[in-house]
Amino acid sequence: MAINPLATDRKFFQDAMWNYSAFAIMALTGVILNFFIAWKMGLEALGIFNQIYAIYVILGQLAAFGVHDSVQKHIAEYADDKLTSDLVGQTAFWIALGTGFLIGGLLLTLSSVVEVVTNSVQVGRGVAIVAPAICLFSVNKILMGILNGARRMKAFAIVQSIRVVVILCVCFGIALFAHAAHLLALGFLCAEIAITPVLLILTRAWSWPFGITQAKKWAITHIKFGVKALSGGFLAESYIRIDILMLAIFVSDLNVGIYSFAALFVEGLFQVPVVIRTISNPVLVKLLLVEDPVSIVKFVRKVSPISAGIYILIATVVLIGFPLLSNIYPTDLIISAHELLFVLLAGLLVYAVFIPFDYVLLQSGMPGRQSLLFTINVVTNILLNLIFIPNLGIWGAALATAISFALSAVFLNIAAKIWLGCRNGLMFMP
Repeated sequence: MAINPLATDRKFFQDAMWNYSAFAIMALTGVILNFFIAWKMGLEALGIFNQIYAIYVILGQLAAFGVHDSVQKHIAEYADDKLTSDLVGQTAFWIALGTGFLIGGLLLTLSSVVEVVTNSVQVGRGVAIVAPAICLFSVNKILMGILNGARRMKAFAIVQSIRVVVILCVCFGIALFAHAAHLLALGFLCAEIAITPVLLILTRAWSWPFGITQAKKWAITHIKFGVKALSGGFLAESYIRIDILMLAIFVSDLNVGIYSFAALFVEGLFQVPVVIRTISNPVLVKLLLVEDPVSIVKFVRKVSPISAGIYILIATVVLIGFPLLSNIYPTDLIISAHELLFVLLAGLLVYAVFIPFDYVLLQSGMPGRQSLLFTINVVTNILLNLIFIPNLGIWGAALATAISFALSAVFLNIAAKIWLGCRNGLMFMP
């Protein structure tokens, strides 16, 4: 079966527009929220908020157990078979509900341990508040995977926007009335509560499927796939937050706040190619099914310039406009954060070309090898942070993260050469 990799059809670009609109909303609300917390509550509160956020997202990924990746892949694969695709989503929903309760309960139990490790009472209390949201996060991750696999990207984008707007509104209210910083964790809980019914209506995945003969087969498929994909997905979410978590161990909440002021823009810019990845994944599934390295490379060469071009445009605007913030915030803070941004964004530029395809092994049905790739990325990042942070503090974290971004692009191309038959990497014809 011949597939034209250049057939990035009209729907592809419509999906891109919808998801970049959602990204714009996410980026804007993230900037507003972080700026407002820093202005109204101080940089220490900002550091506390970002530590809670990092723990929440990483453990939420663990709670999803990799099943959302199985859902996205298999729904894309069985897009023309409604009965099968419905069963794929329904079995995944109930698995996610169970794993979500398990991880959420465990986090609540261990919140005092988090307090000790981070040496922050506020972080520990915030984690206790966020623990109940982990269950809903797990379920919502699977439901979003259903929308992604079915290429319902308009709905996907709208739900993403609802989530961040709710977080903004709740945290805005808490910061406005100068409540304790740990209460900012309520934003995450309220957001998951808000989008759960919306996703349930859109996907109708709550039906109990286990009276159907094939349900057991799909439950086993999800669990097997999830076990292999779990560490990859877990580490992928951890990857861009390792610097924050490592700094939480070595430096004060205040210094974490200073660094996270710059890291906010890095995480936002990281999402630029991630949007392209989200809409590329279902297309990649179809291309990978025919095992044609030439088609894969053609698709990569078609899409990667879009990712890099948009990244460069937005990064340039951020770097030029950032010094203007000295009219609002202390000049020393803005100068330091601006210099950190130059280091971080230079490293991310290399990786931005390939982020739309960094799930390519997963989409080809090799979740174990995908996990191995992300394990290498994360271990490299951790080691670099351990080397540089003790001596250079927040500058060490920036240097370590920038180097690990560039190395991740190299590792991805090596993996494509070994396991996908792309002898010259993802950008050059085999």
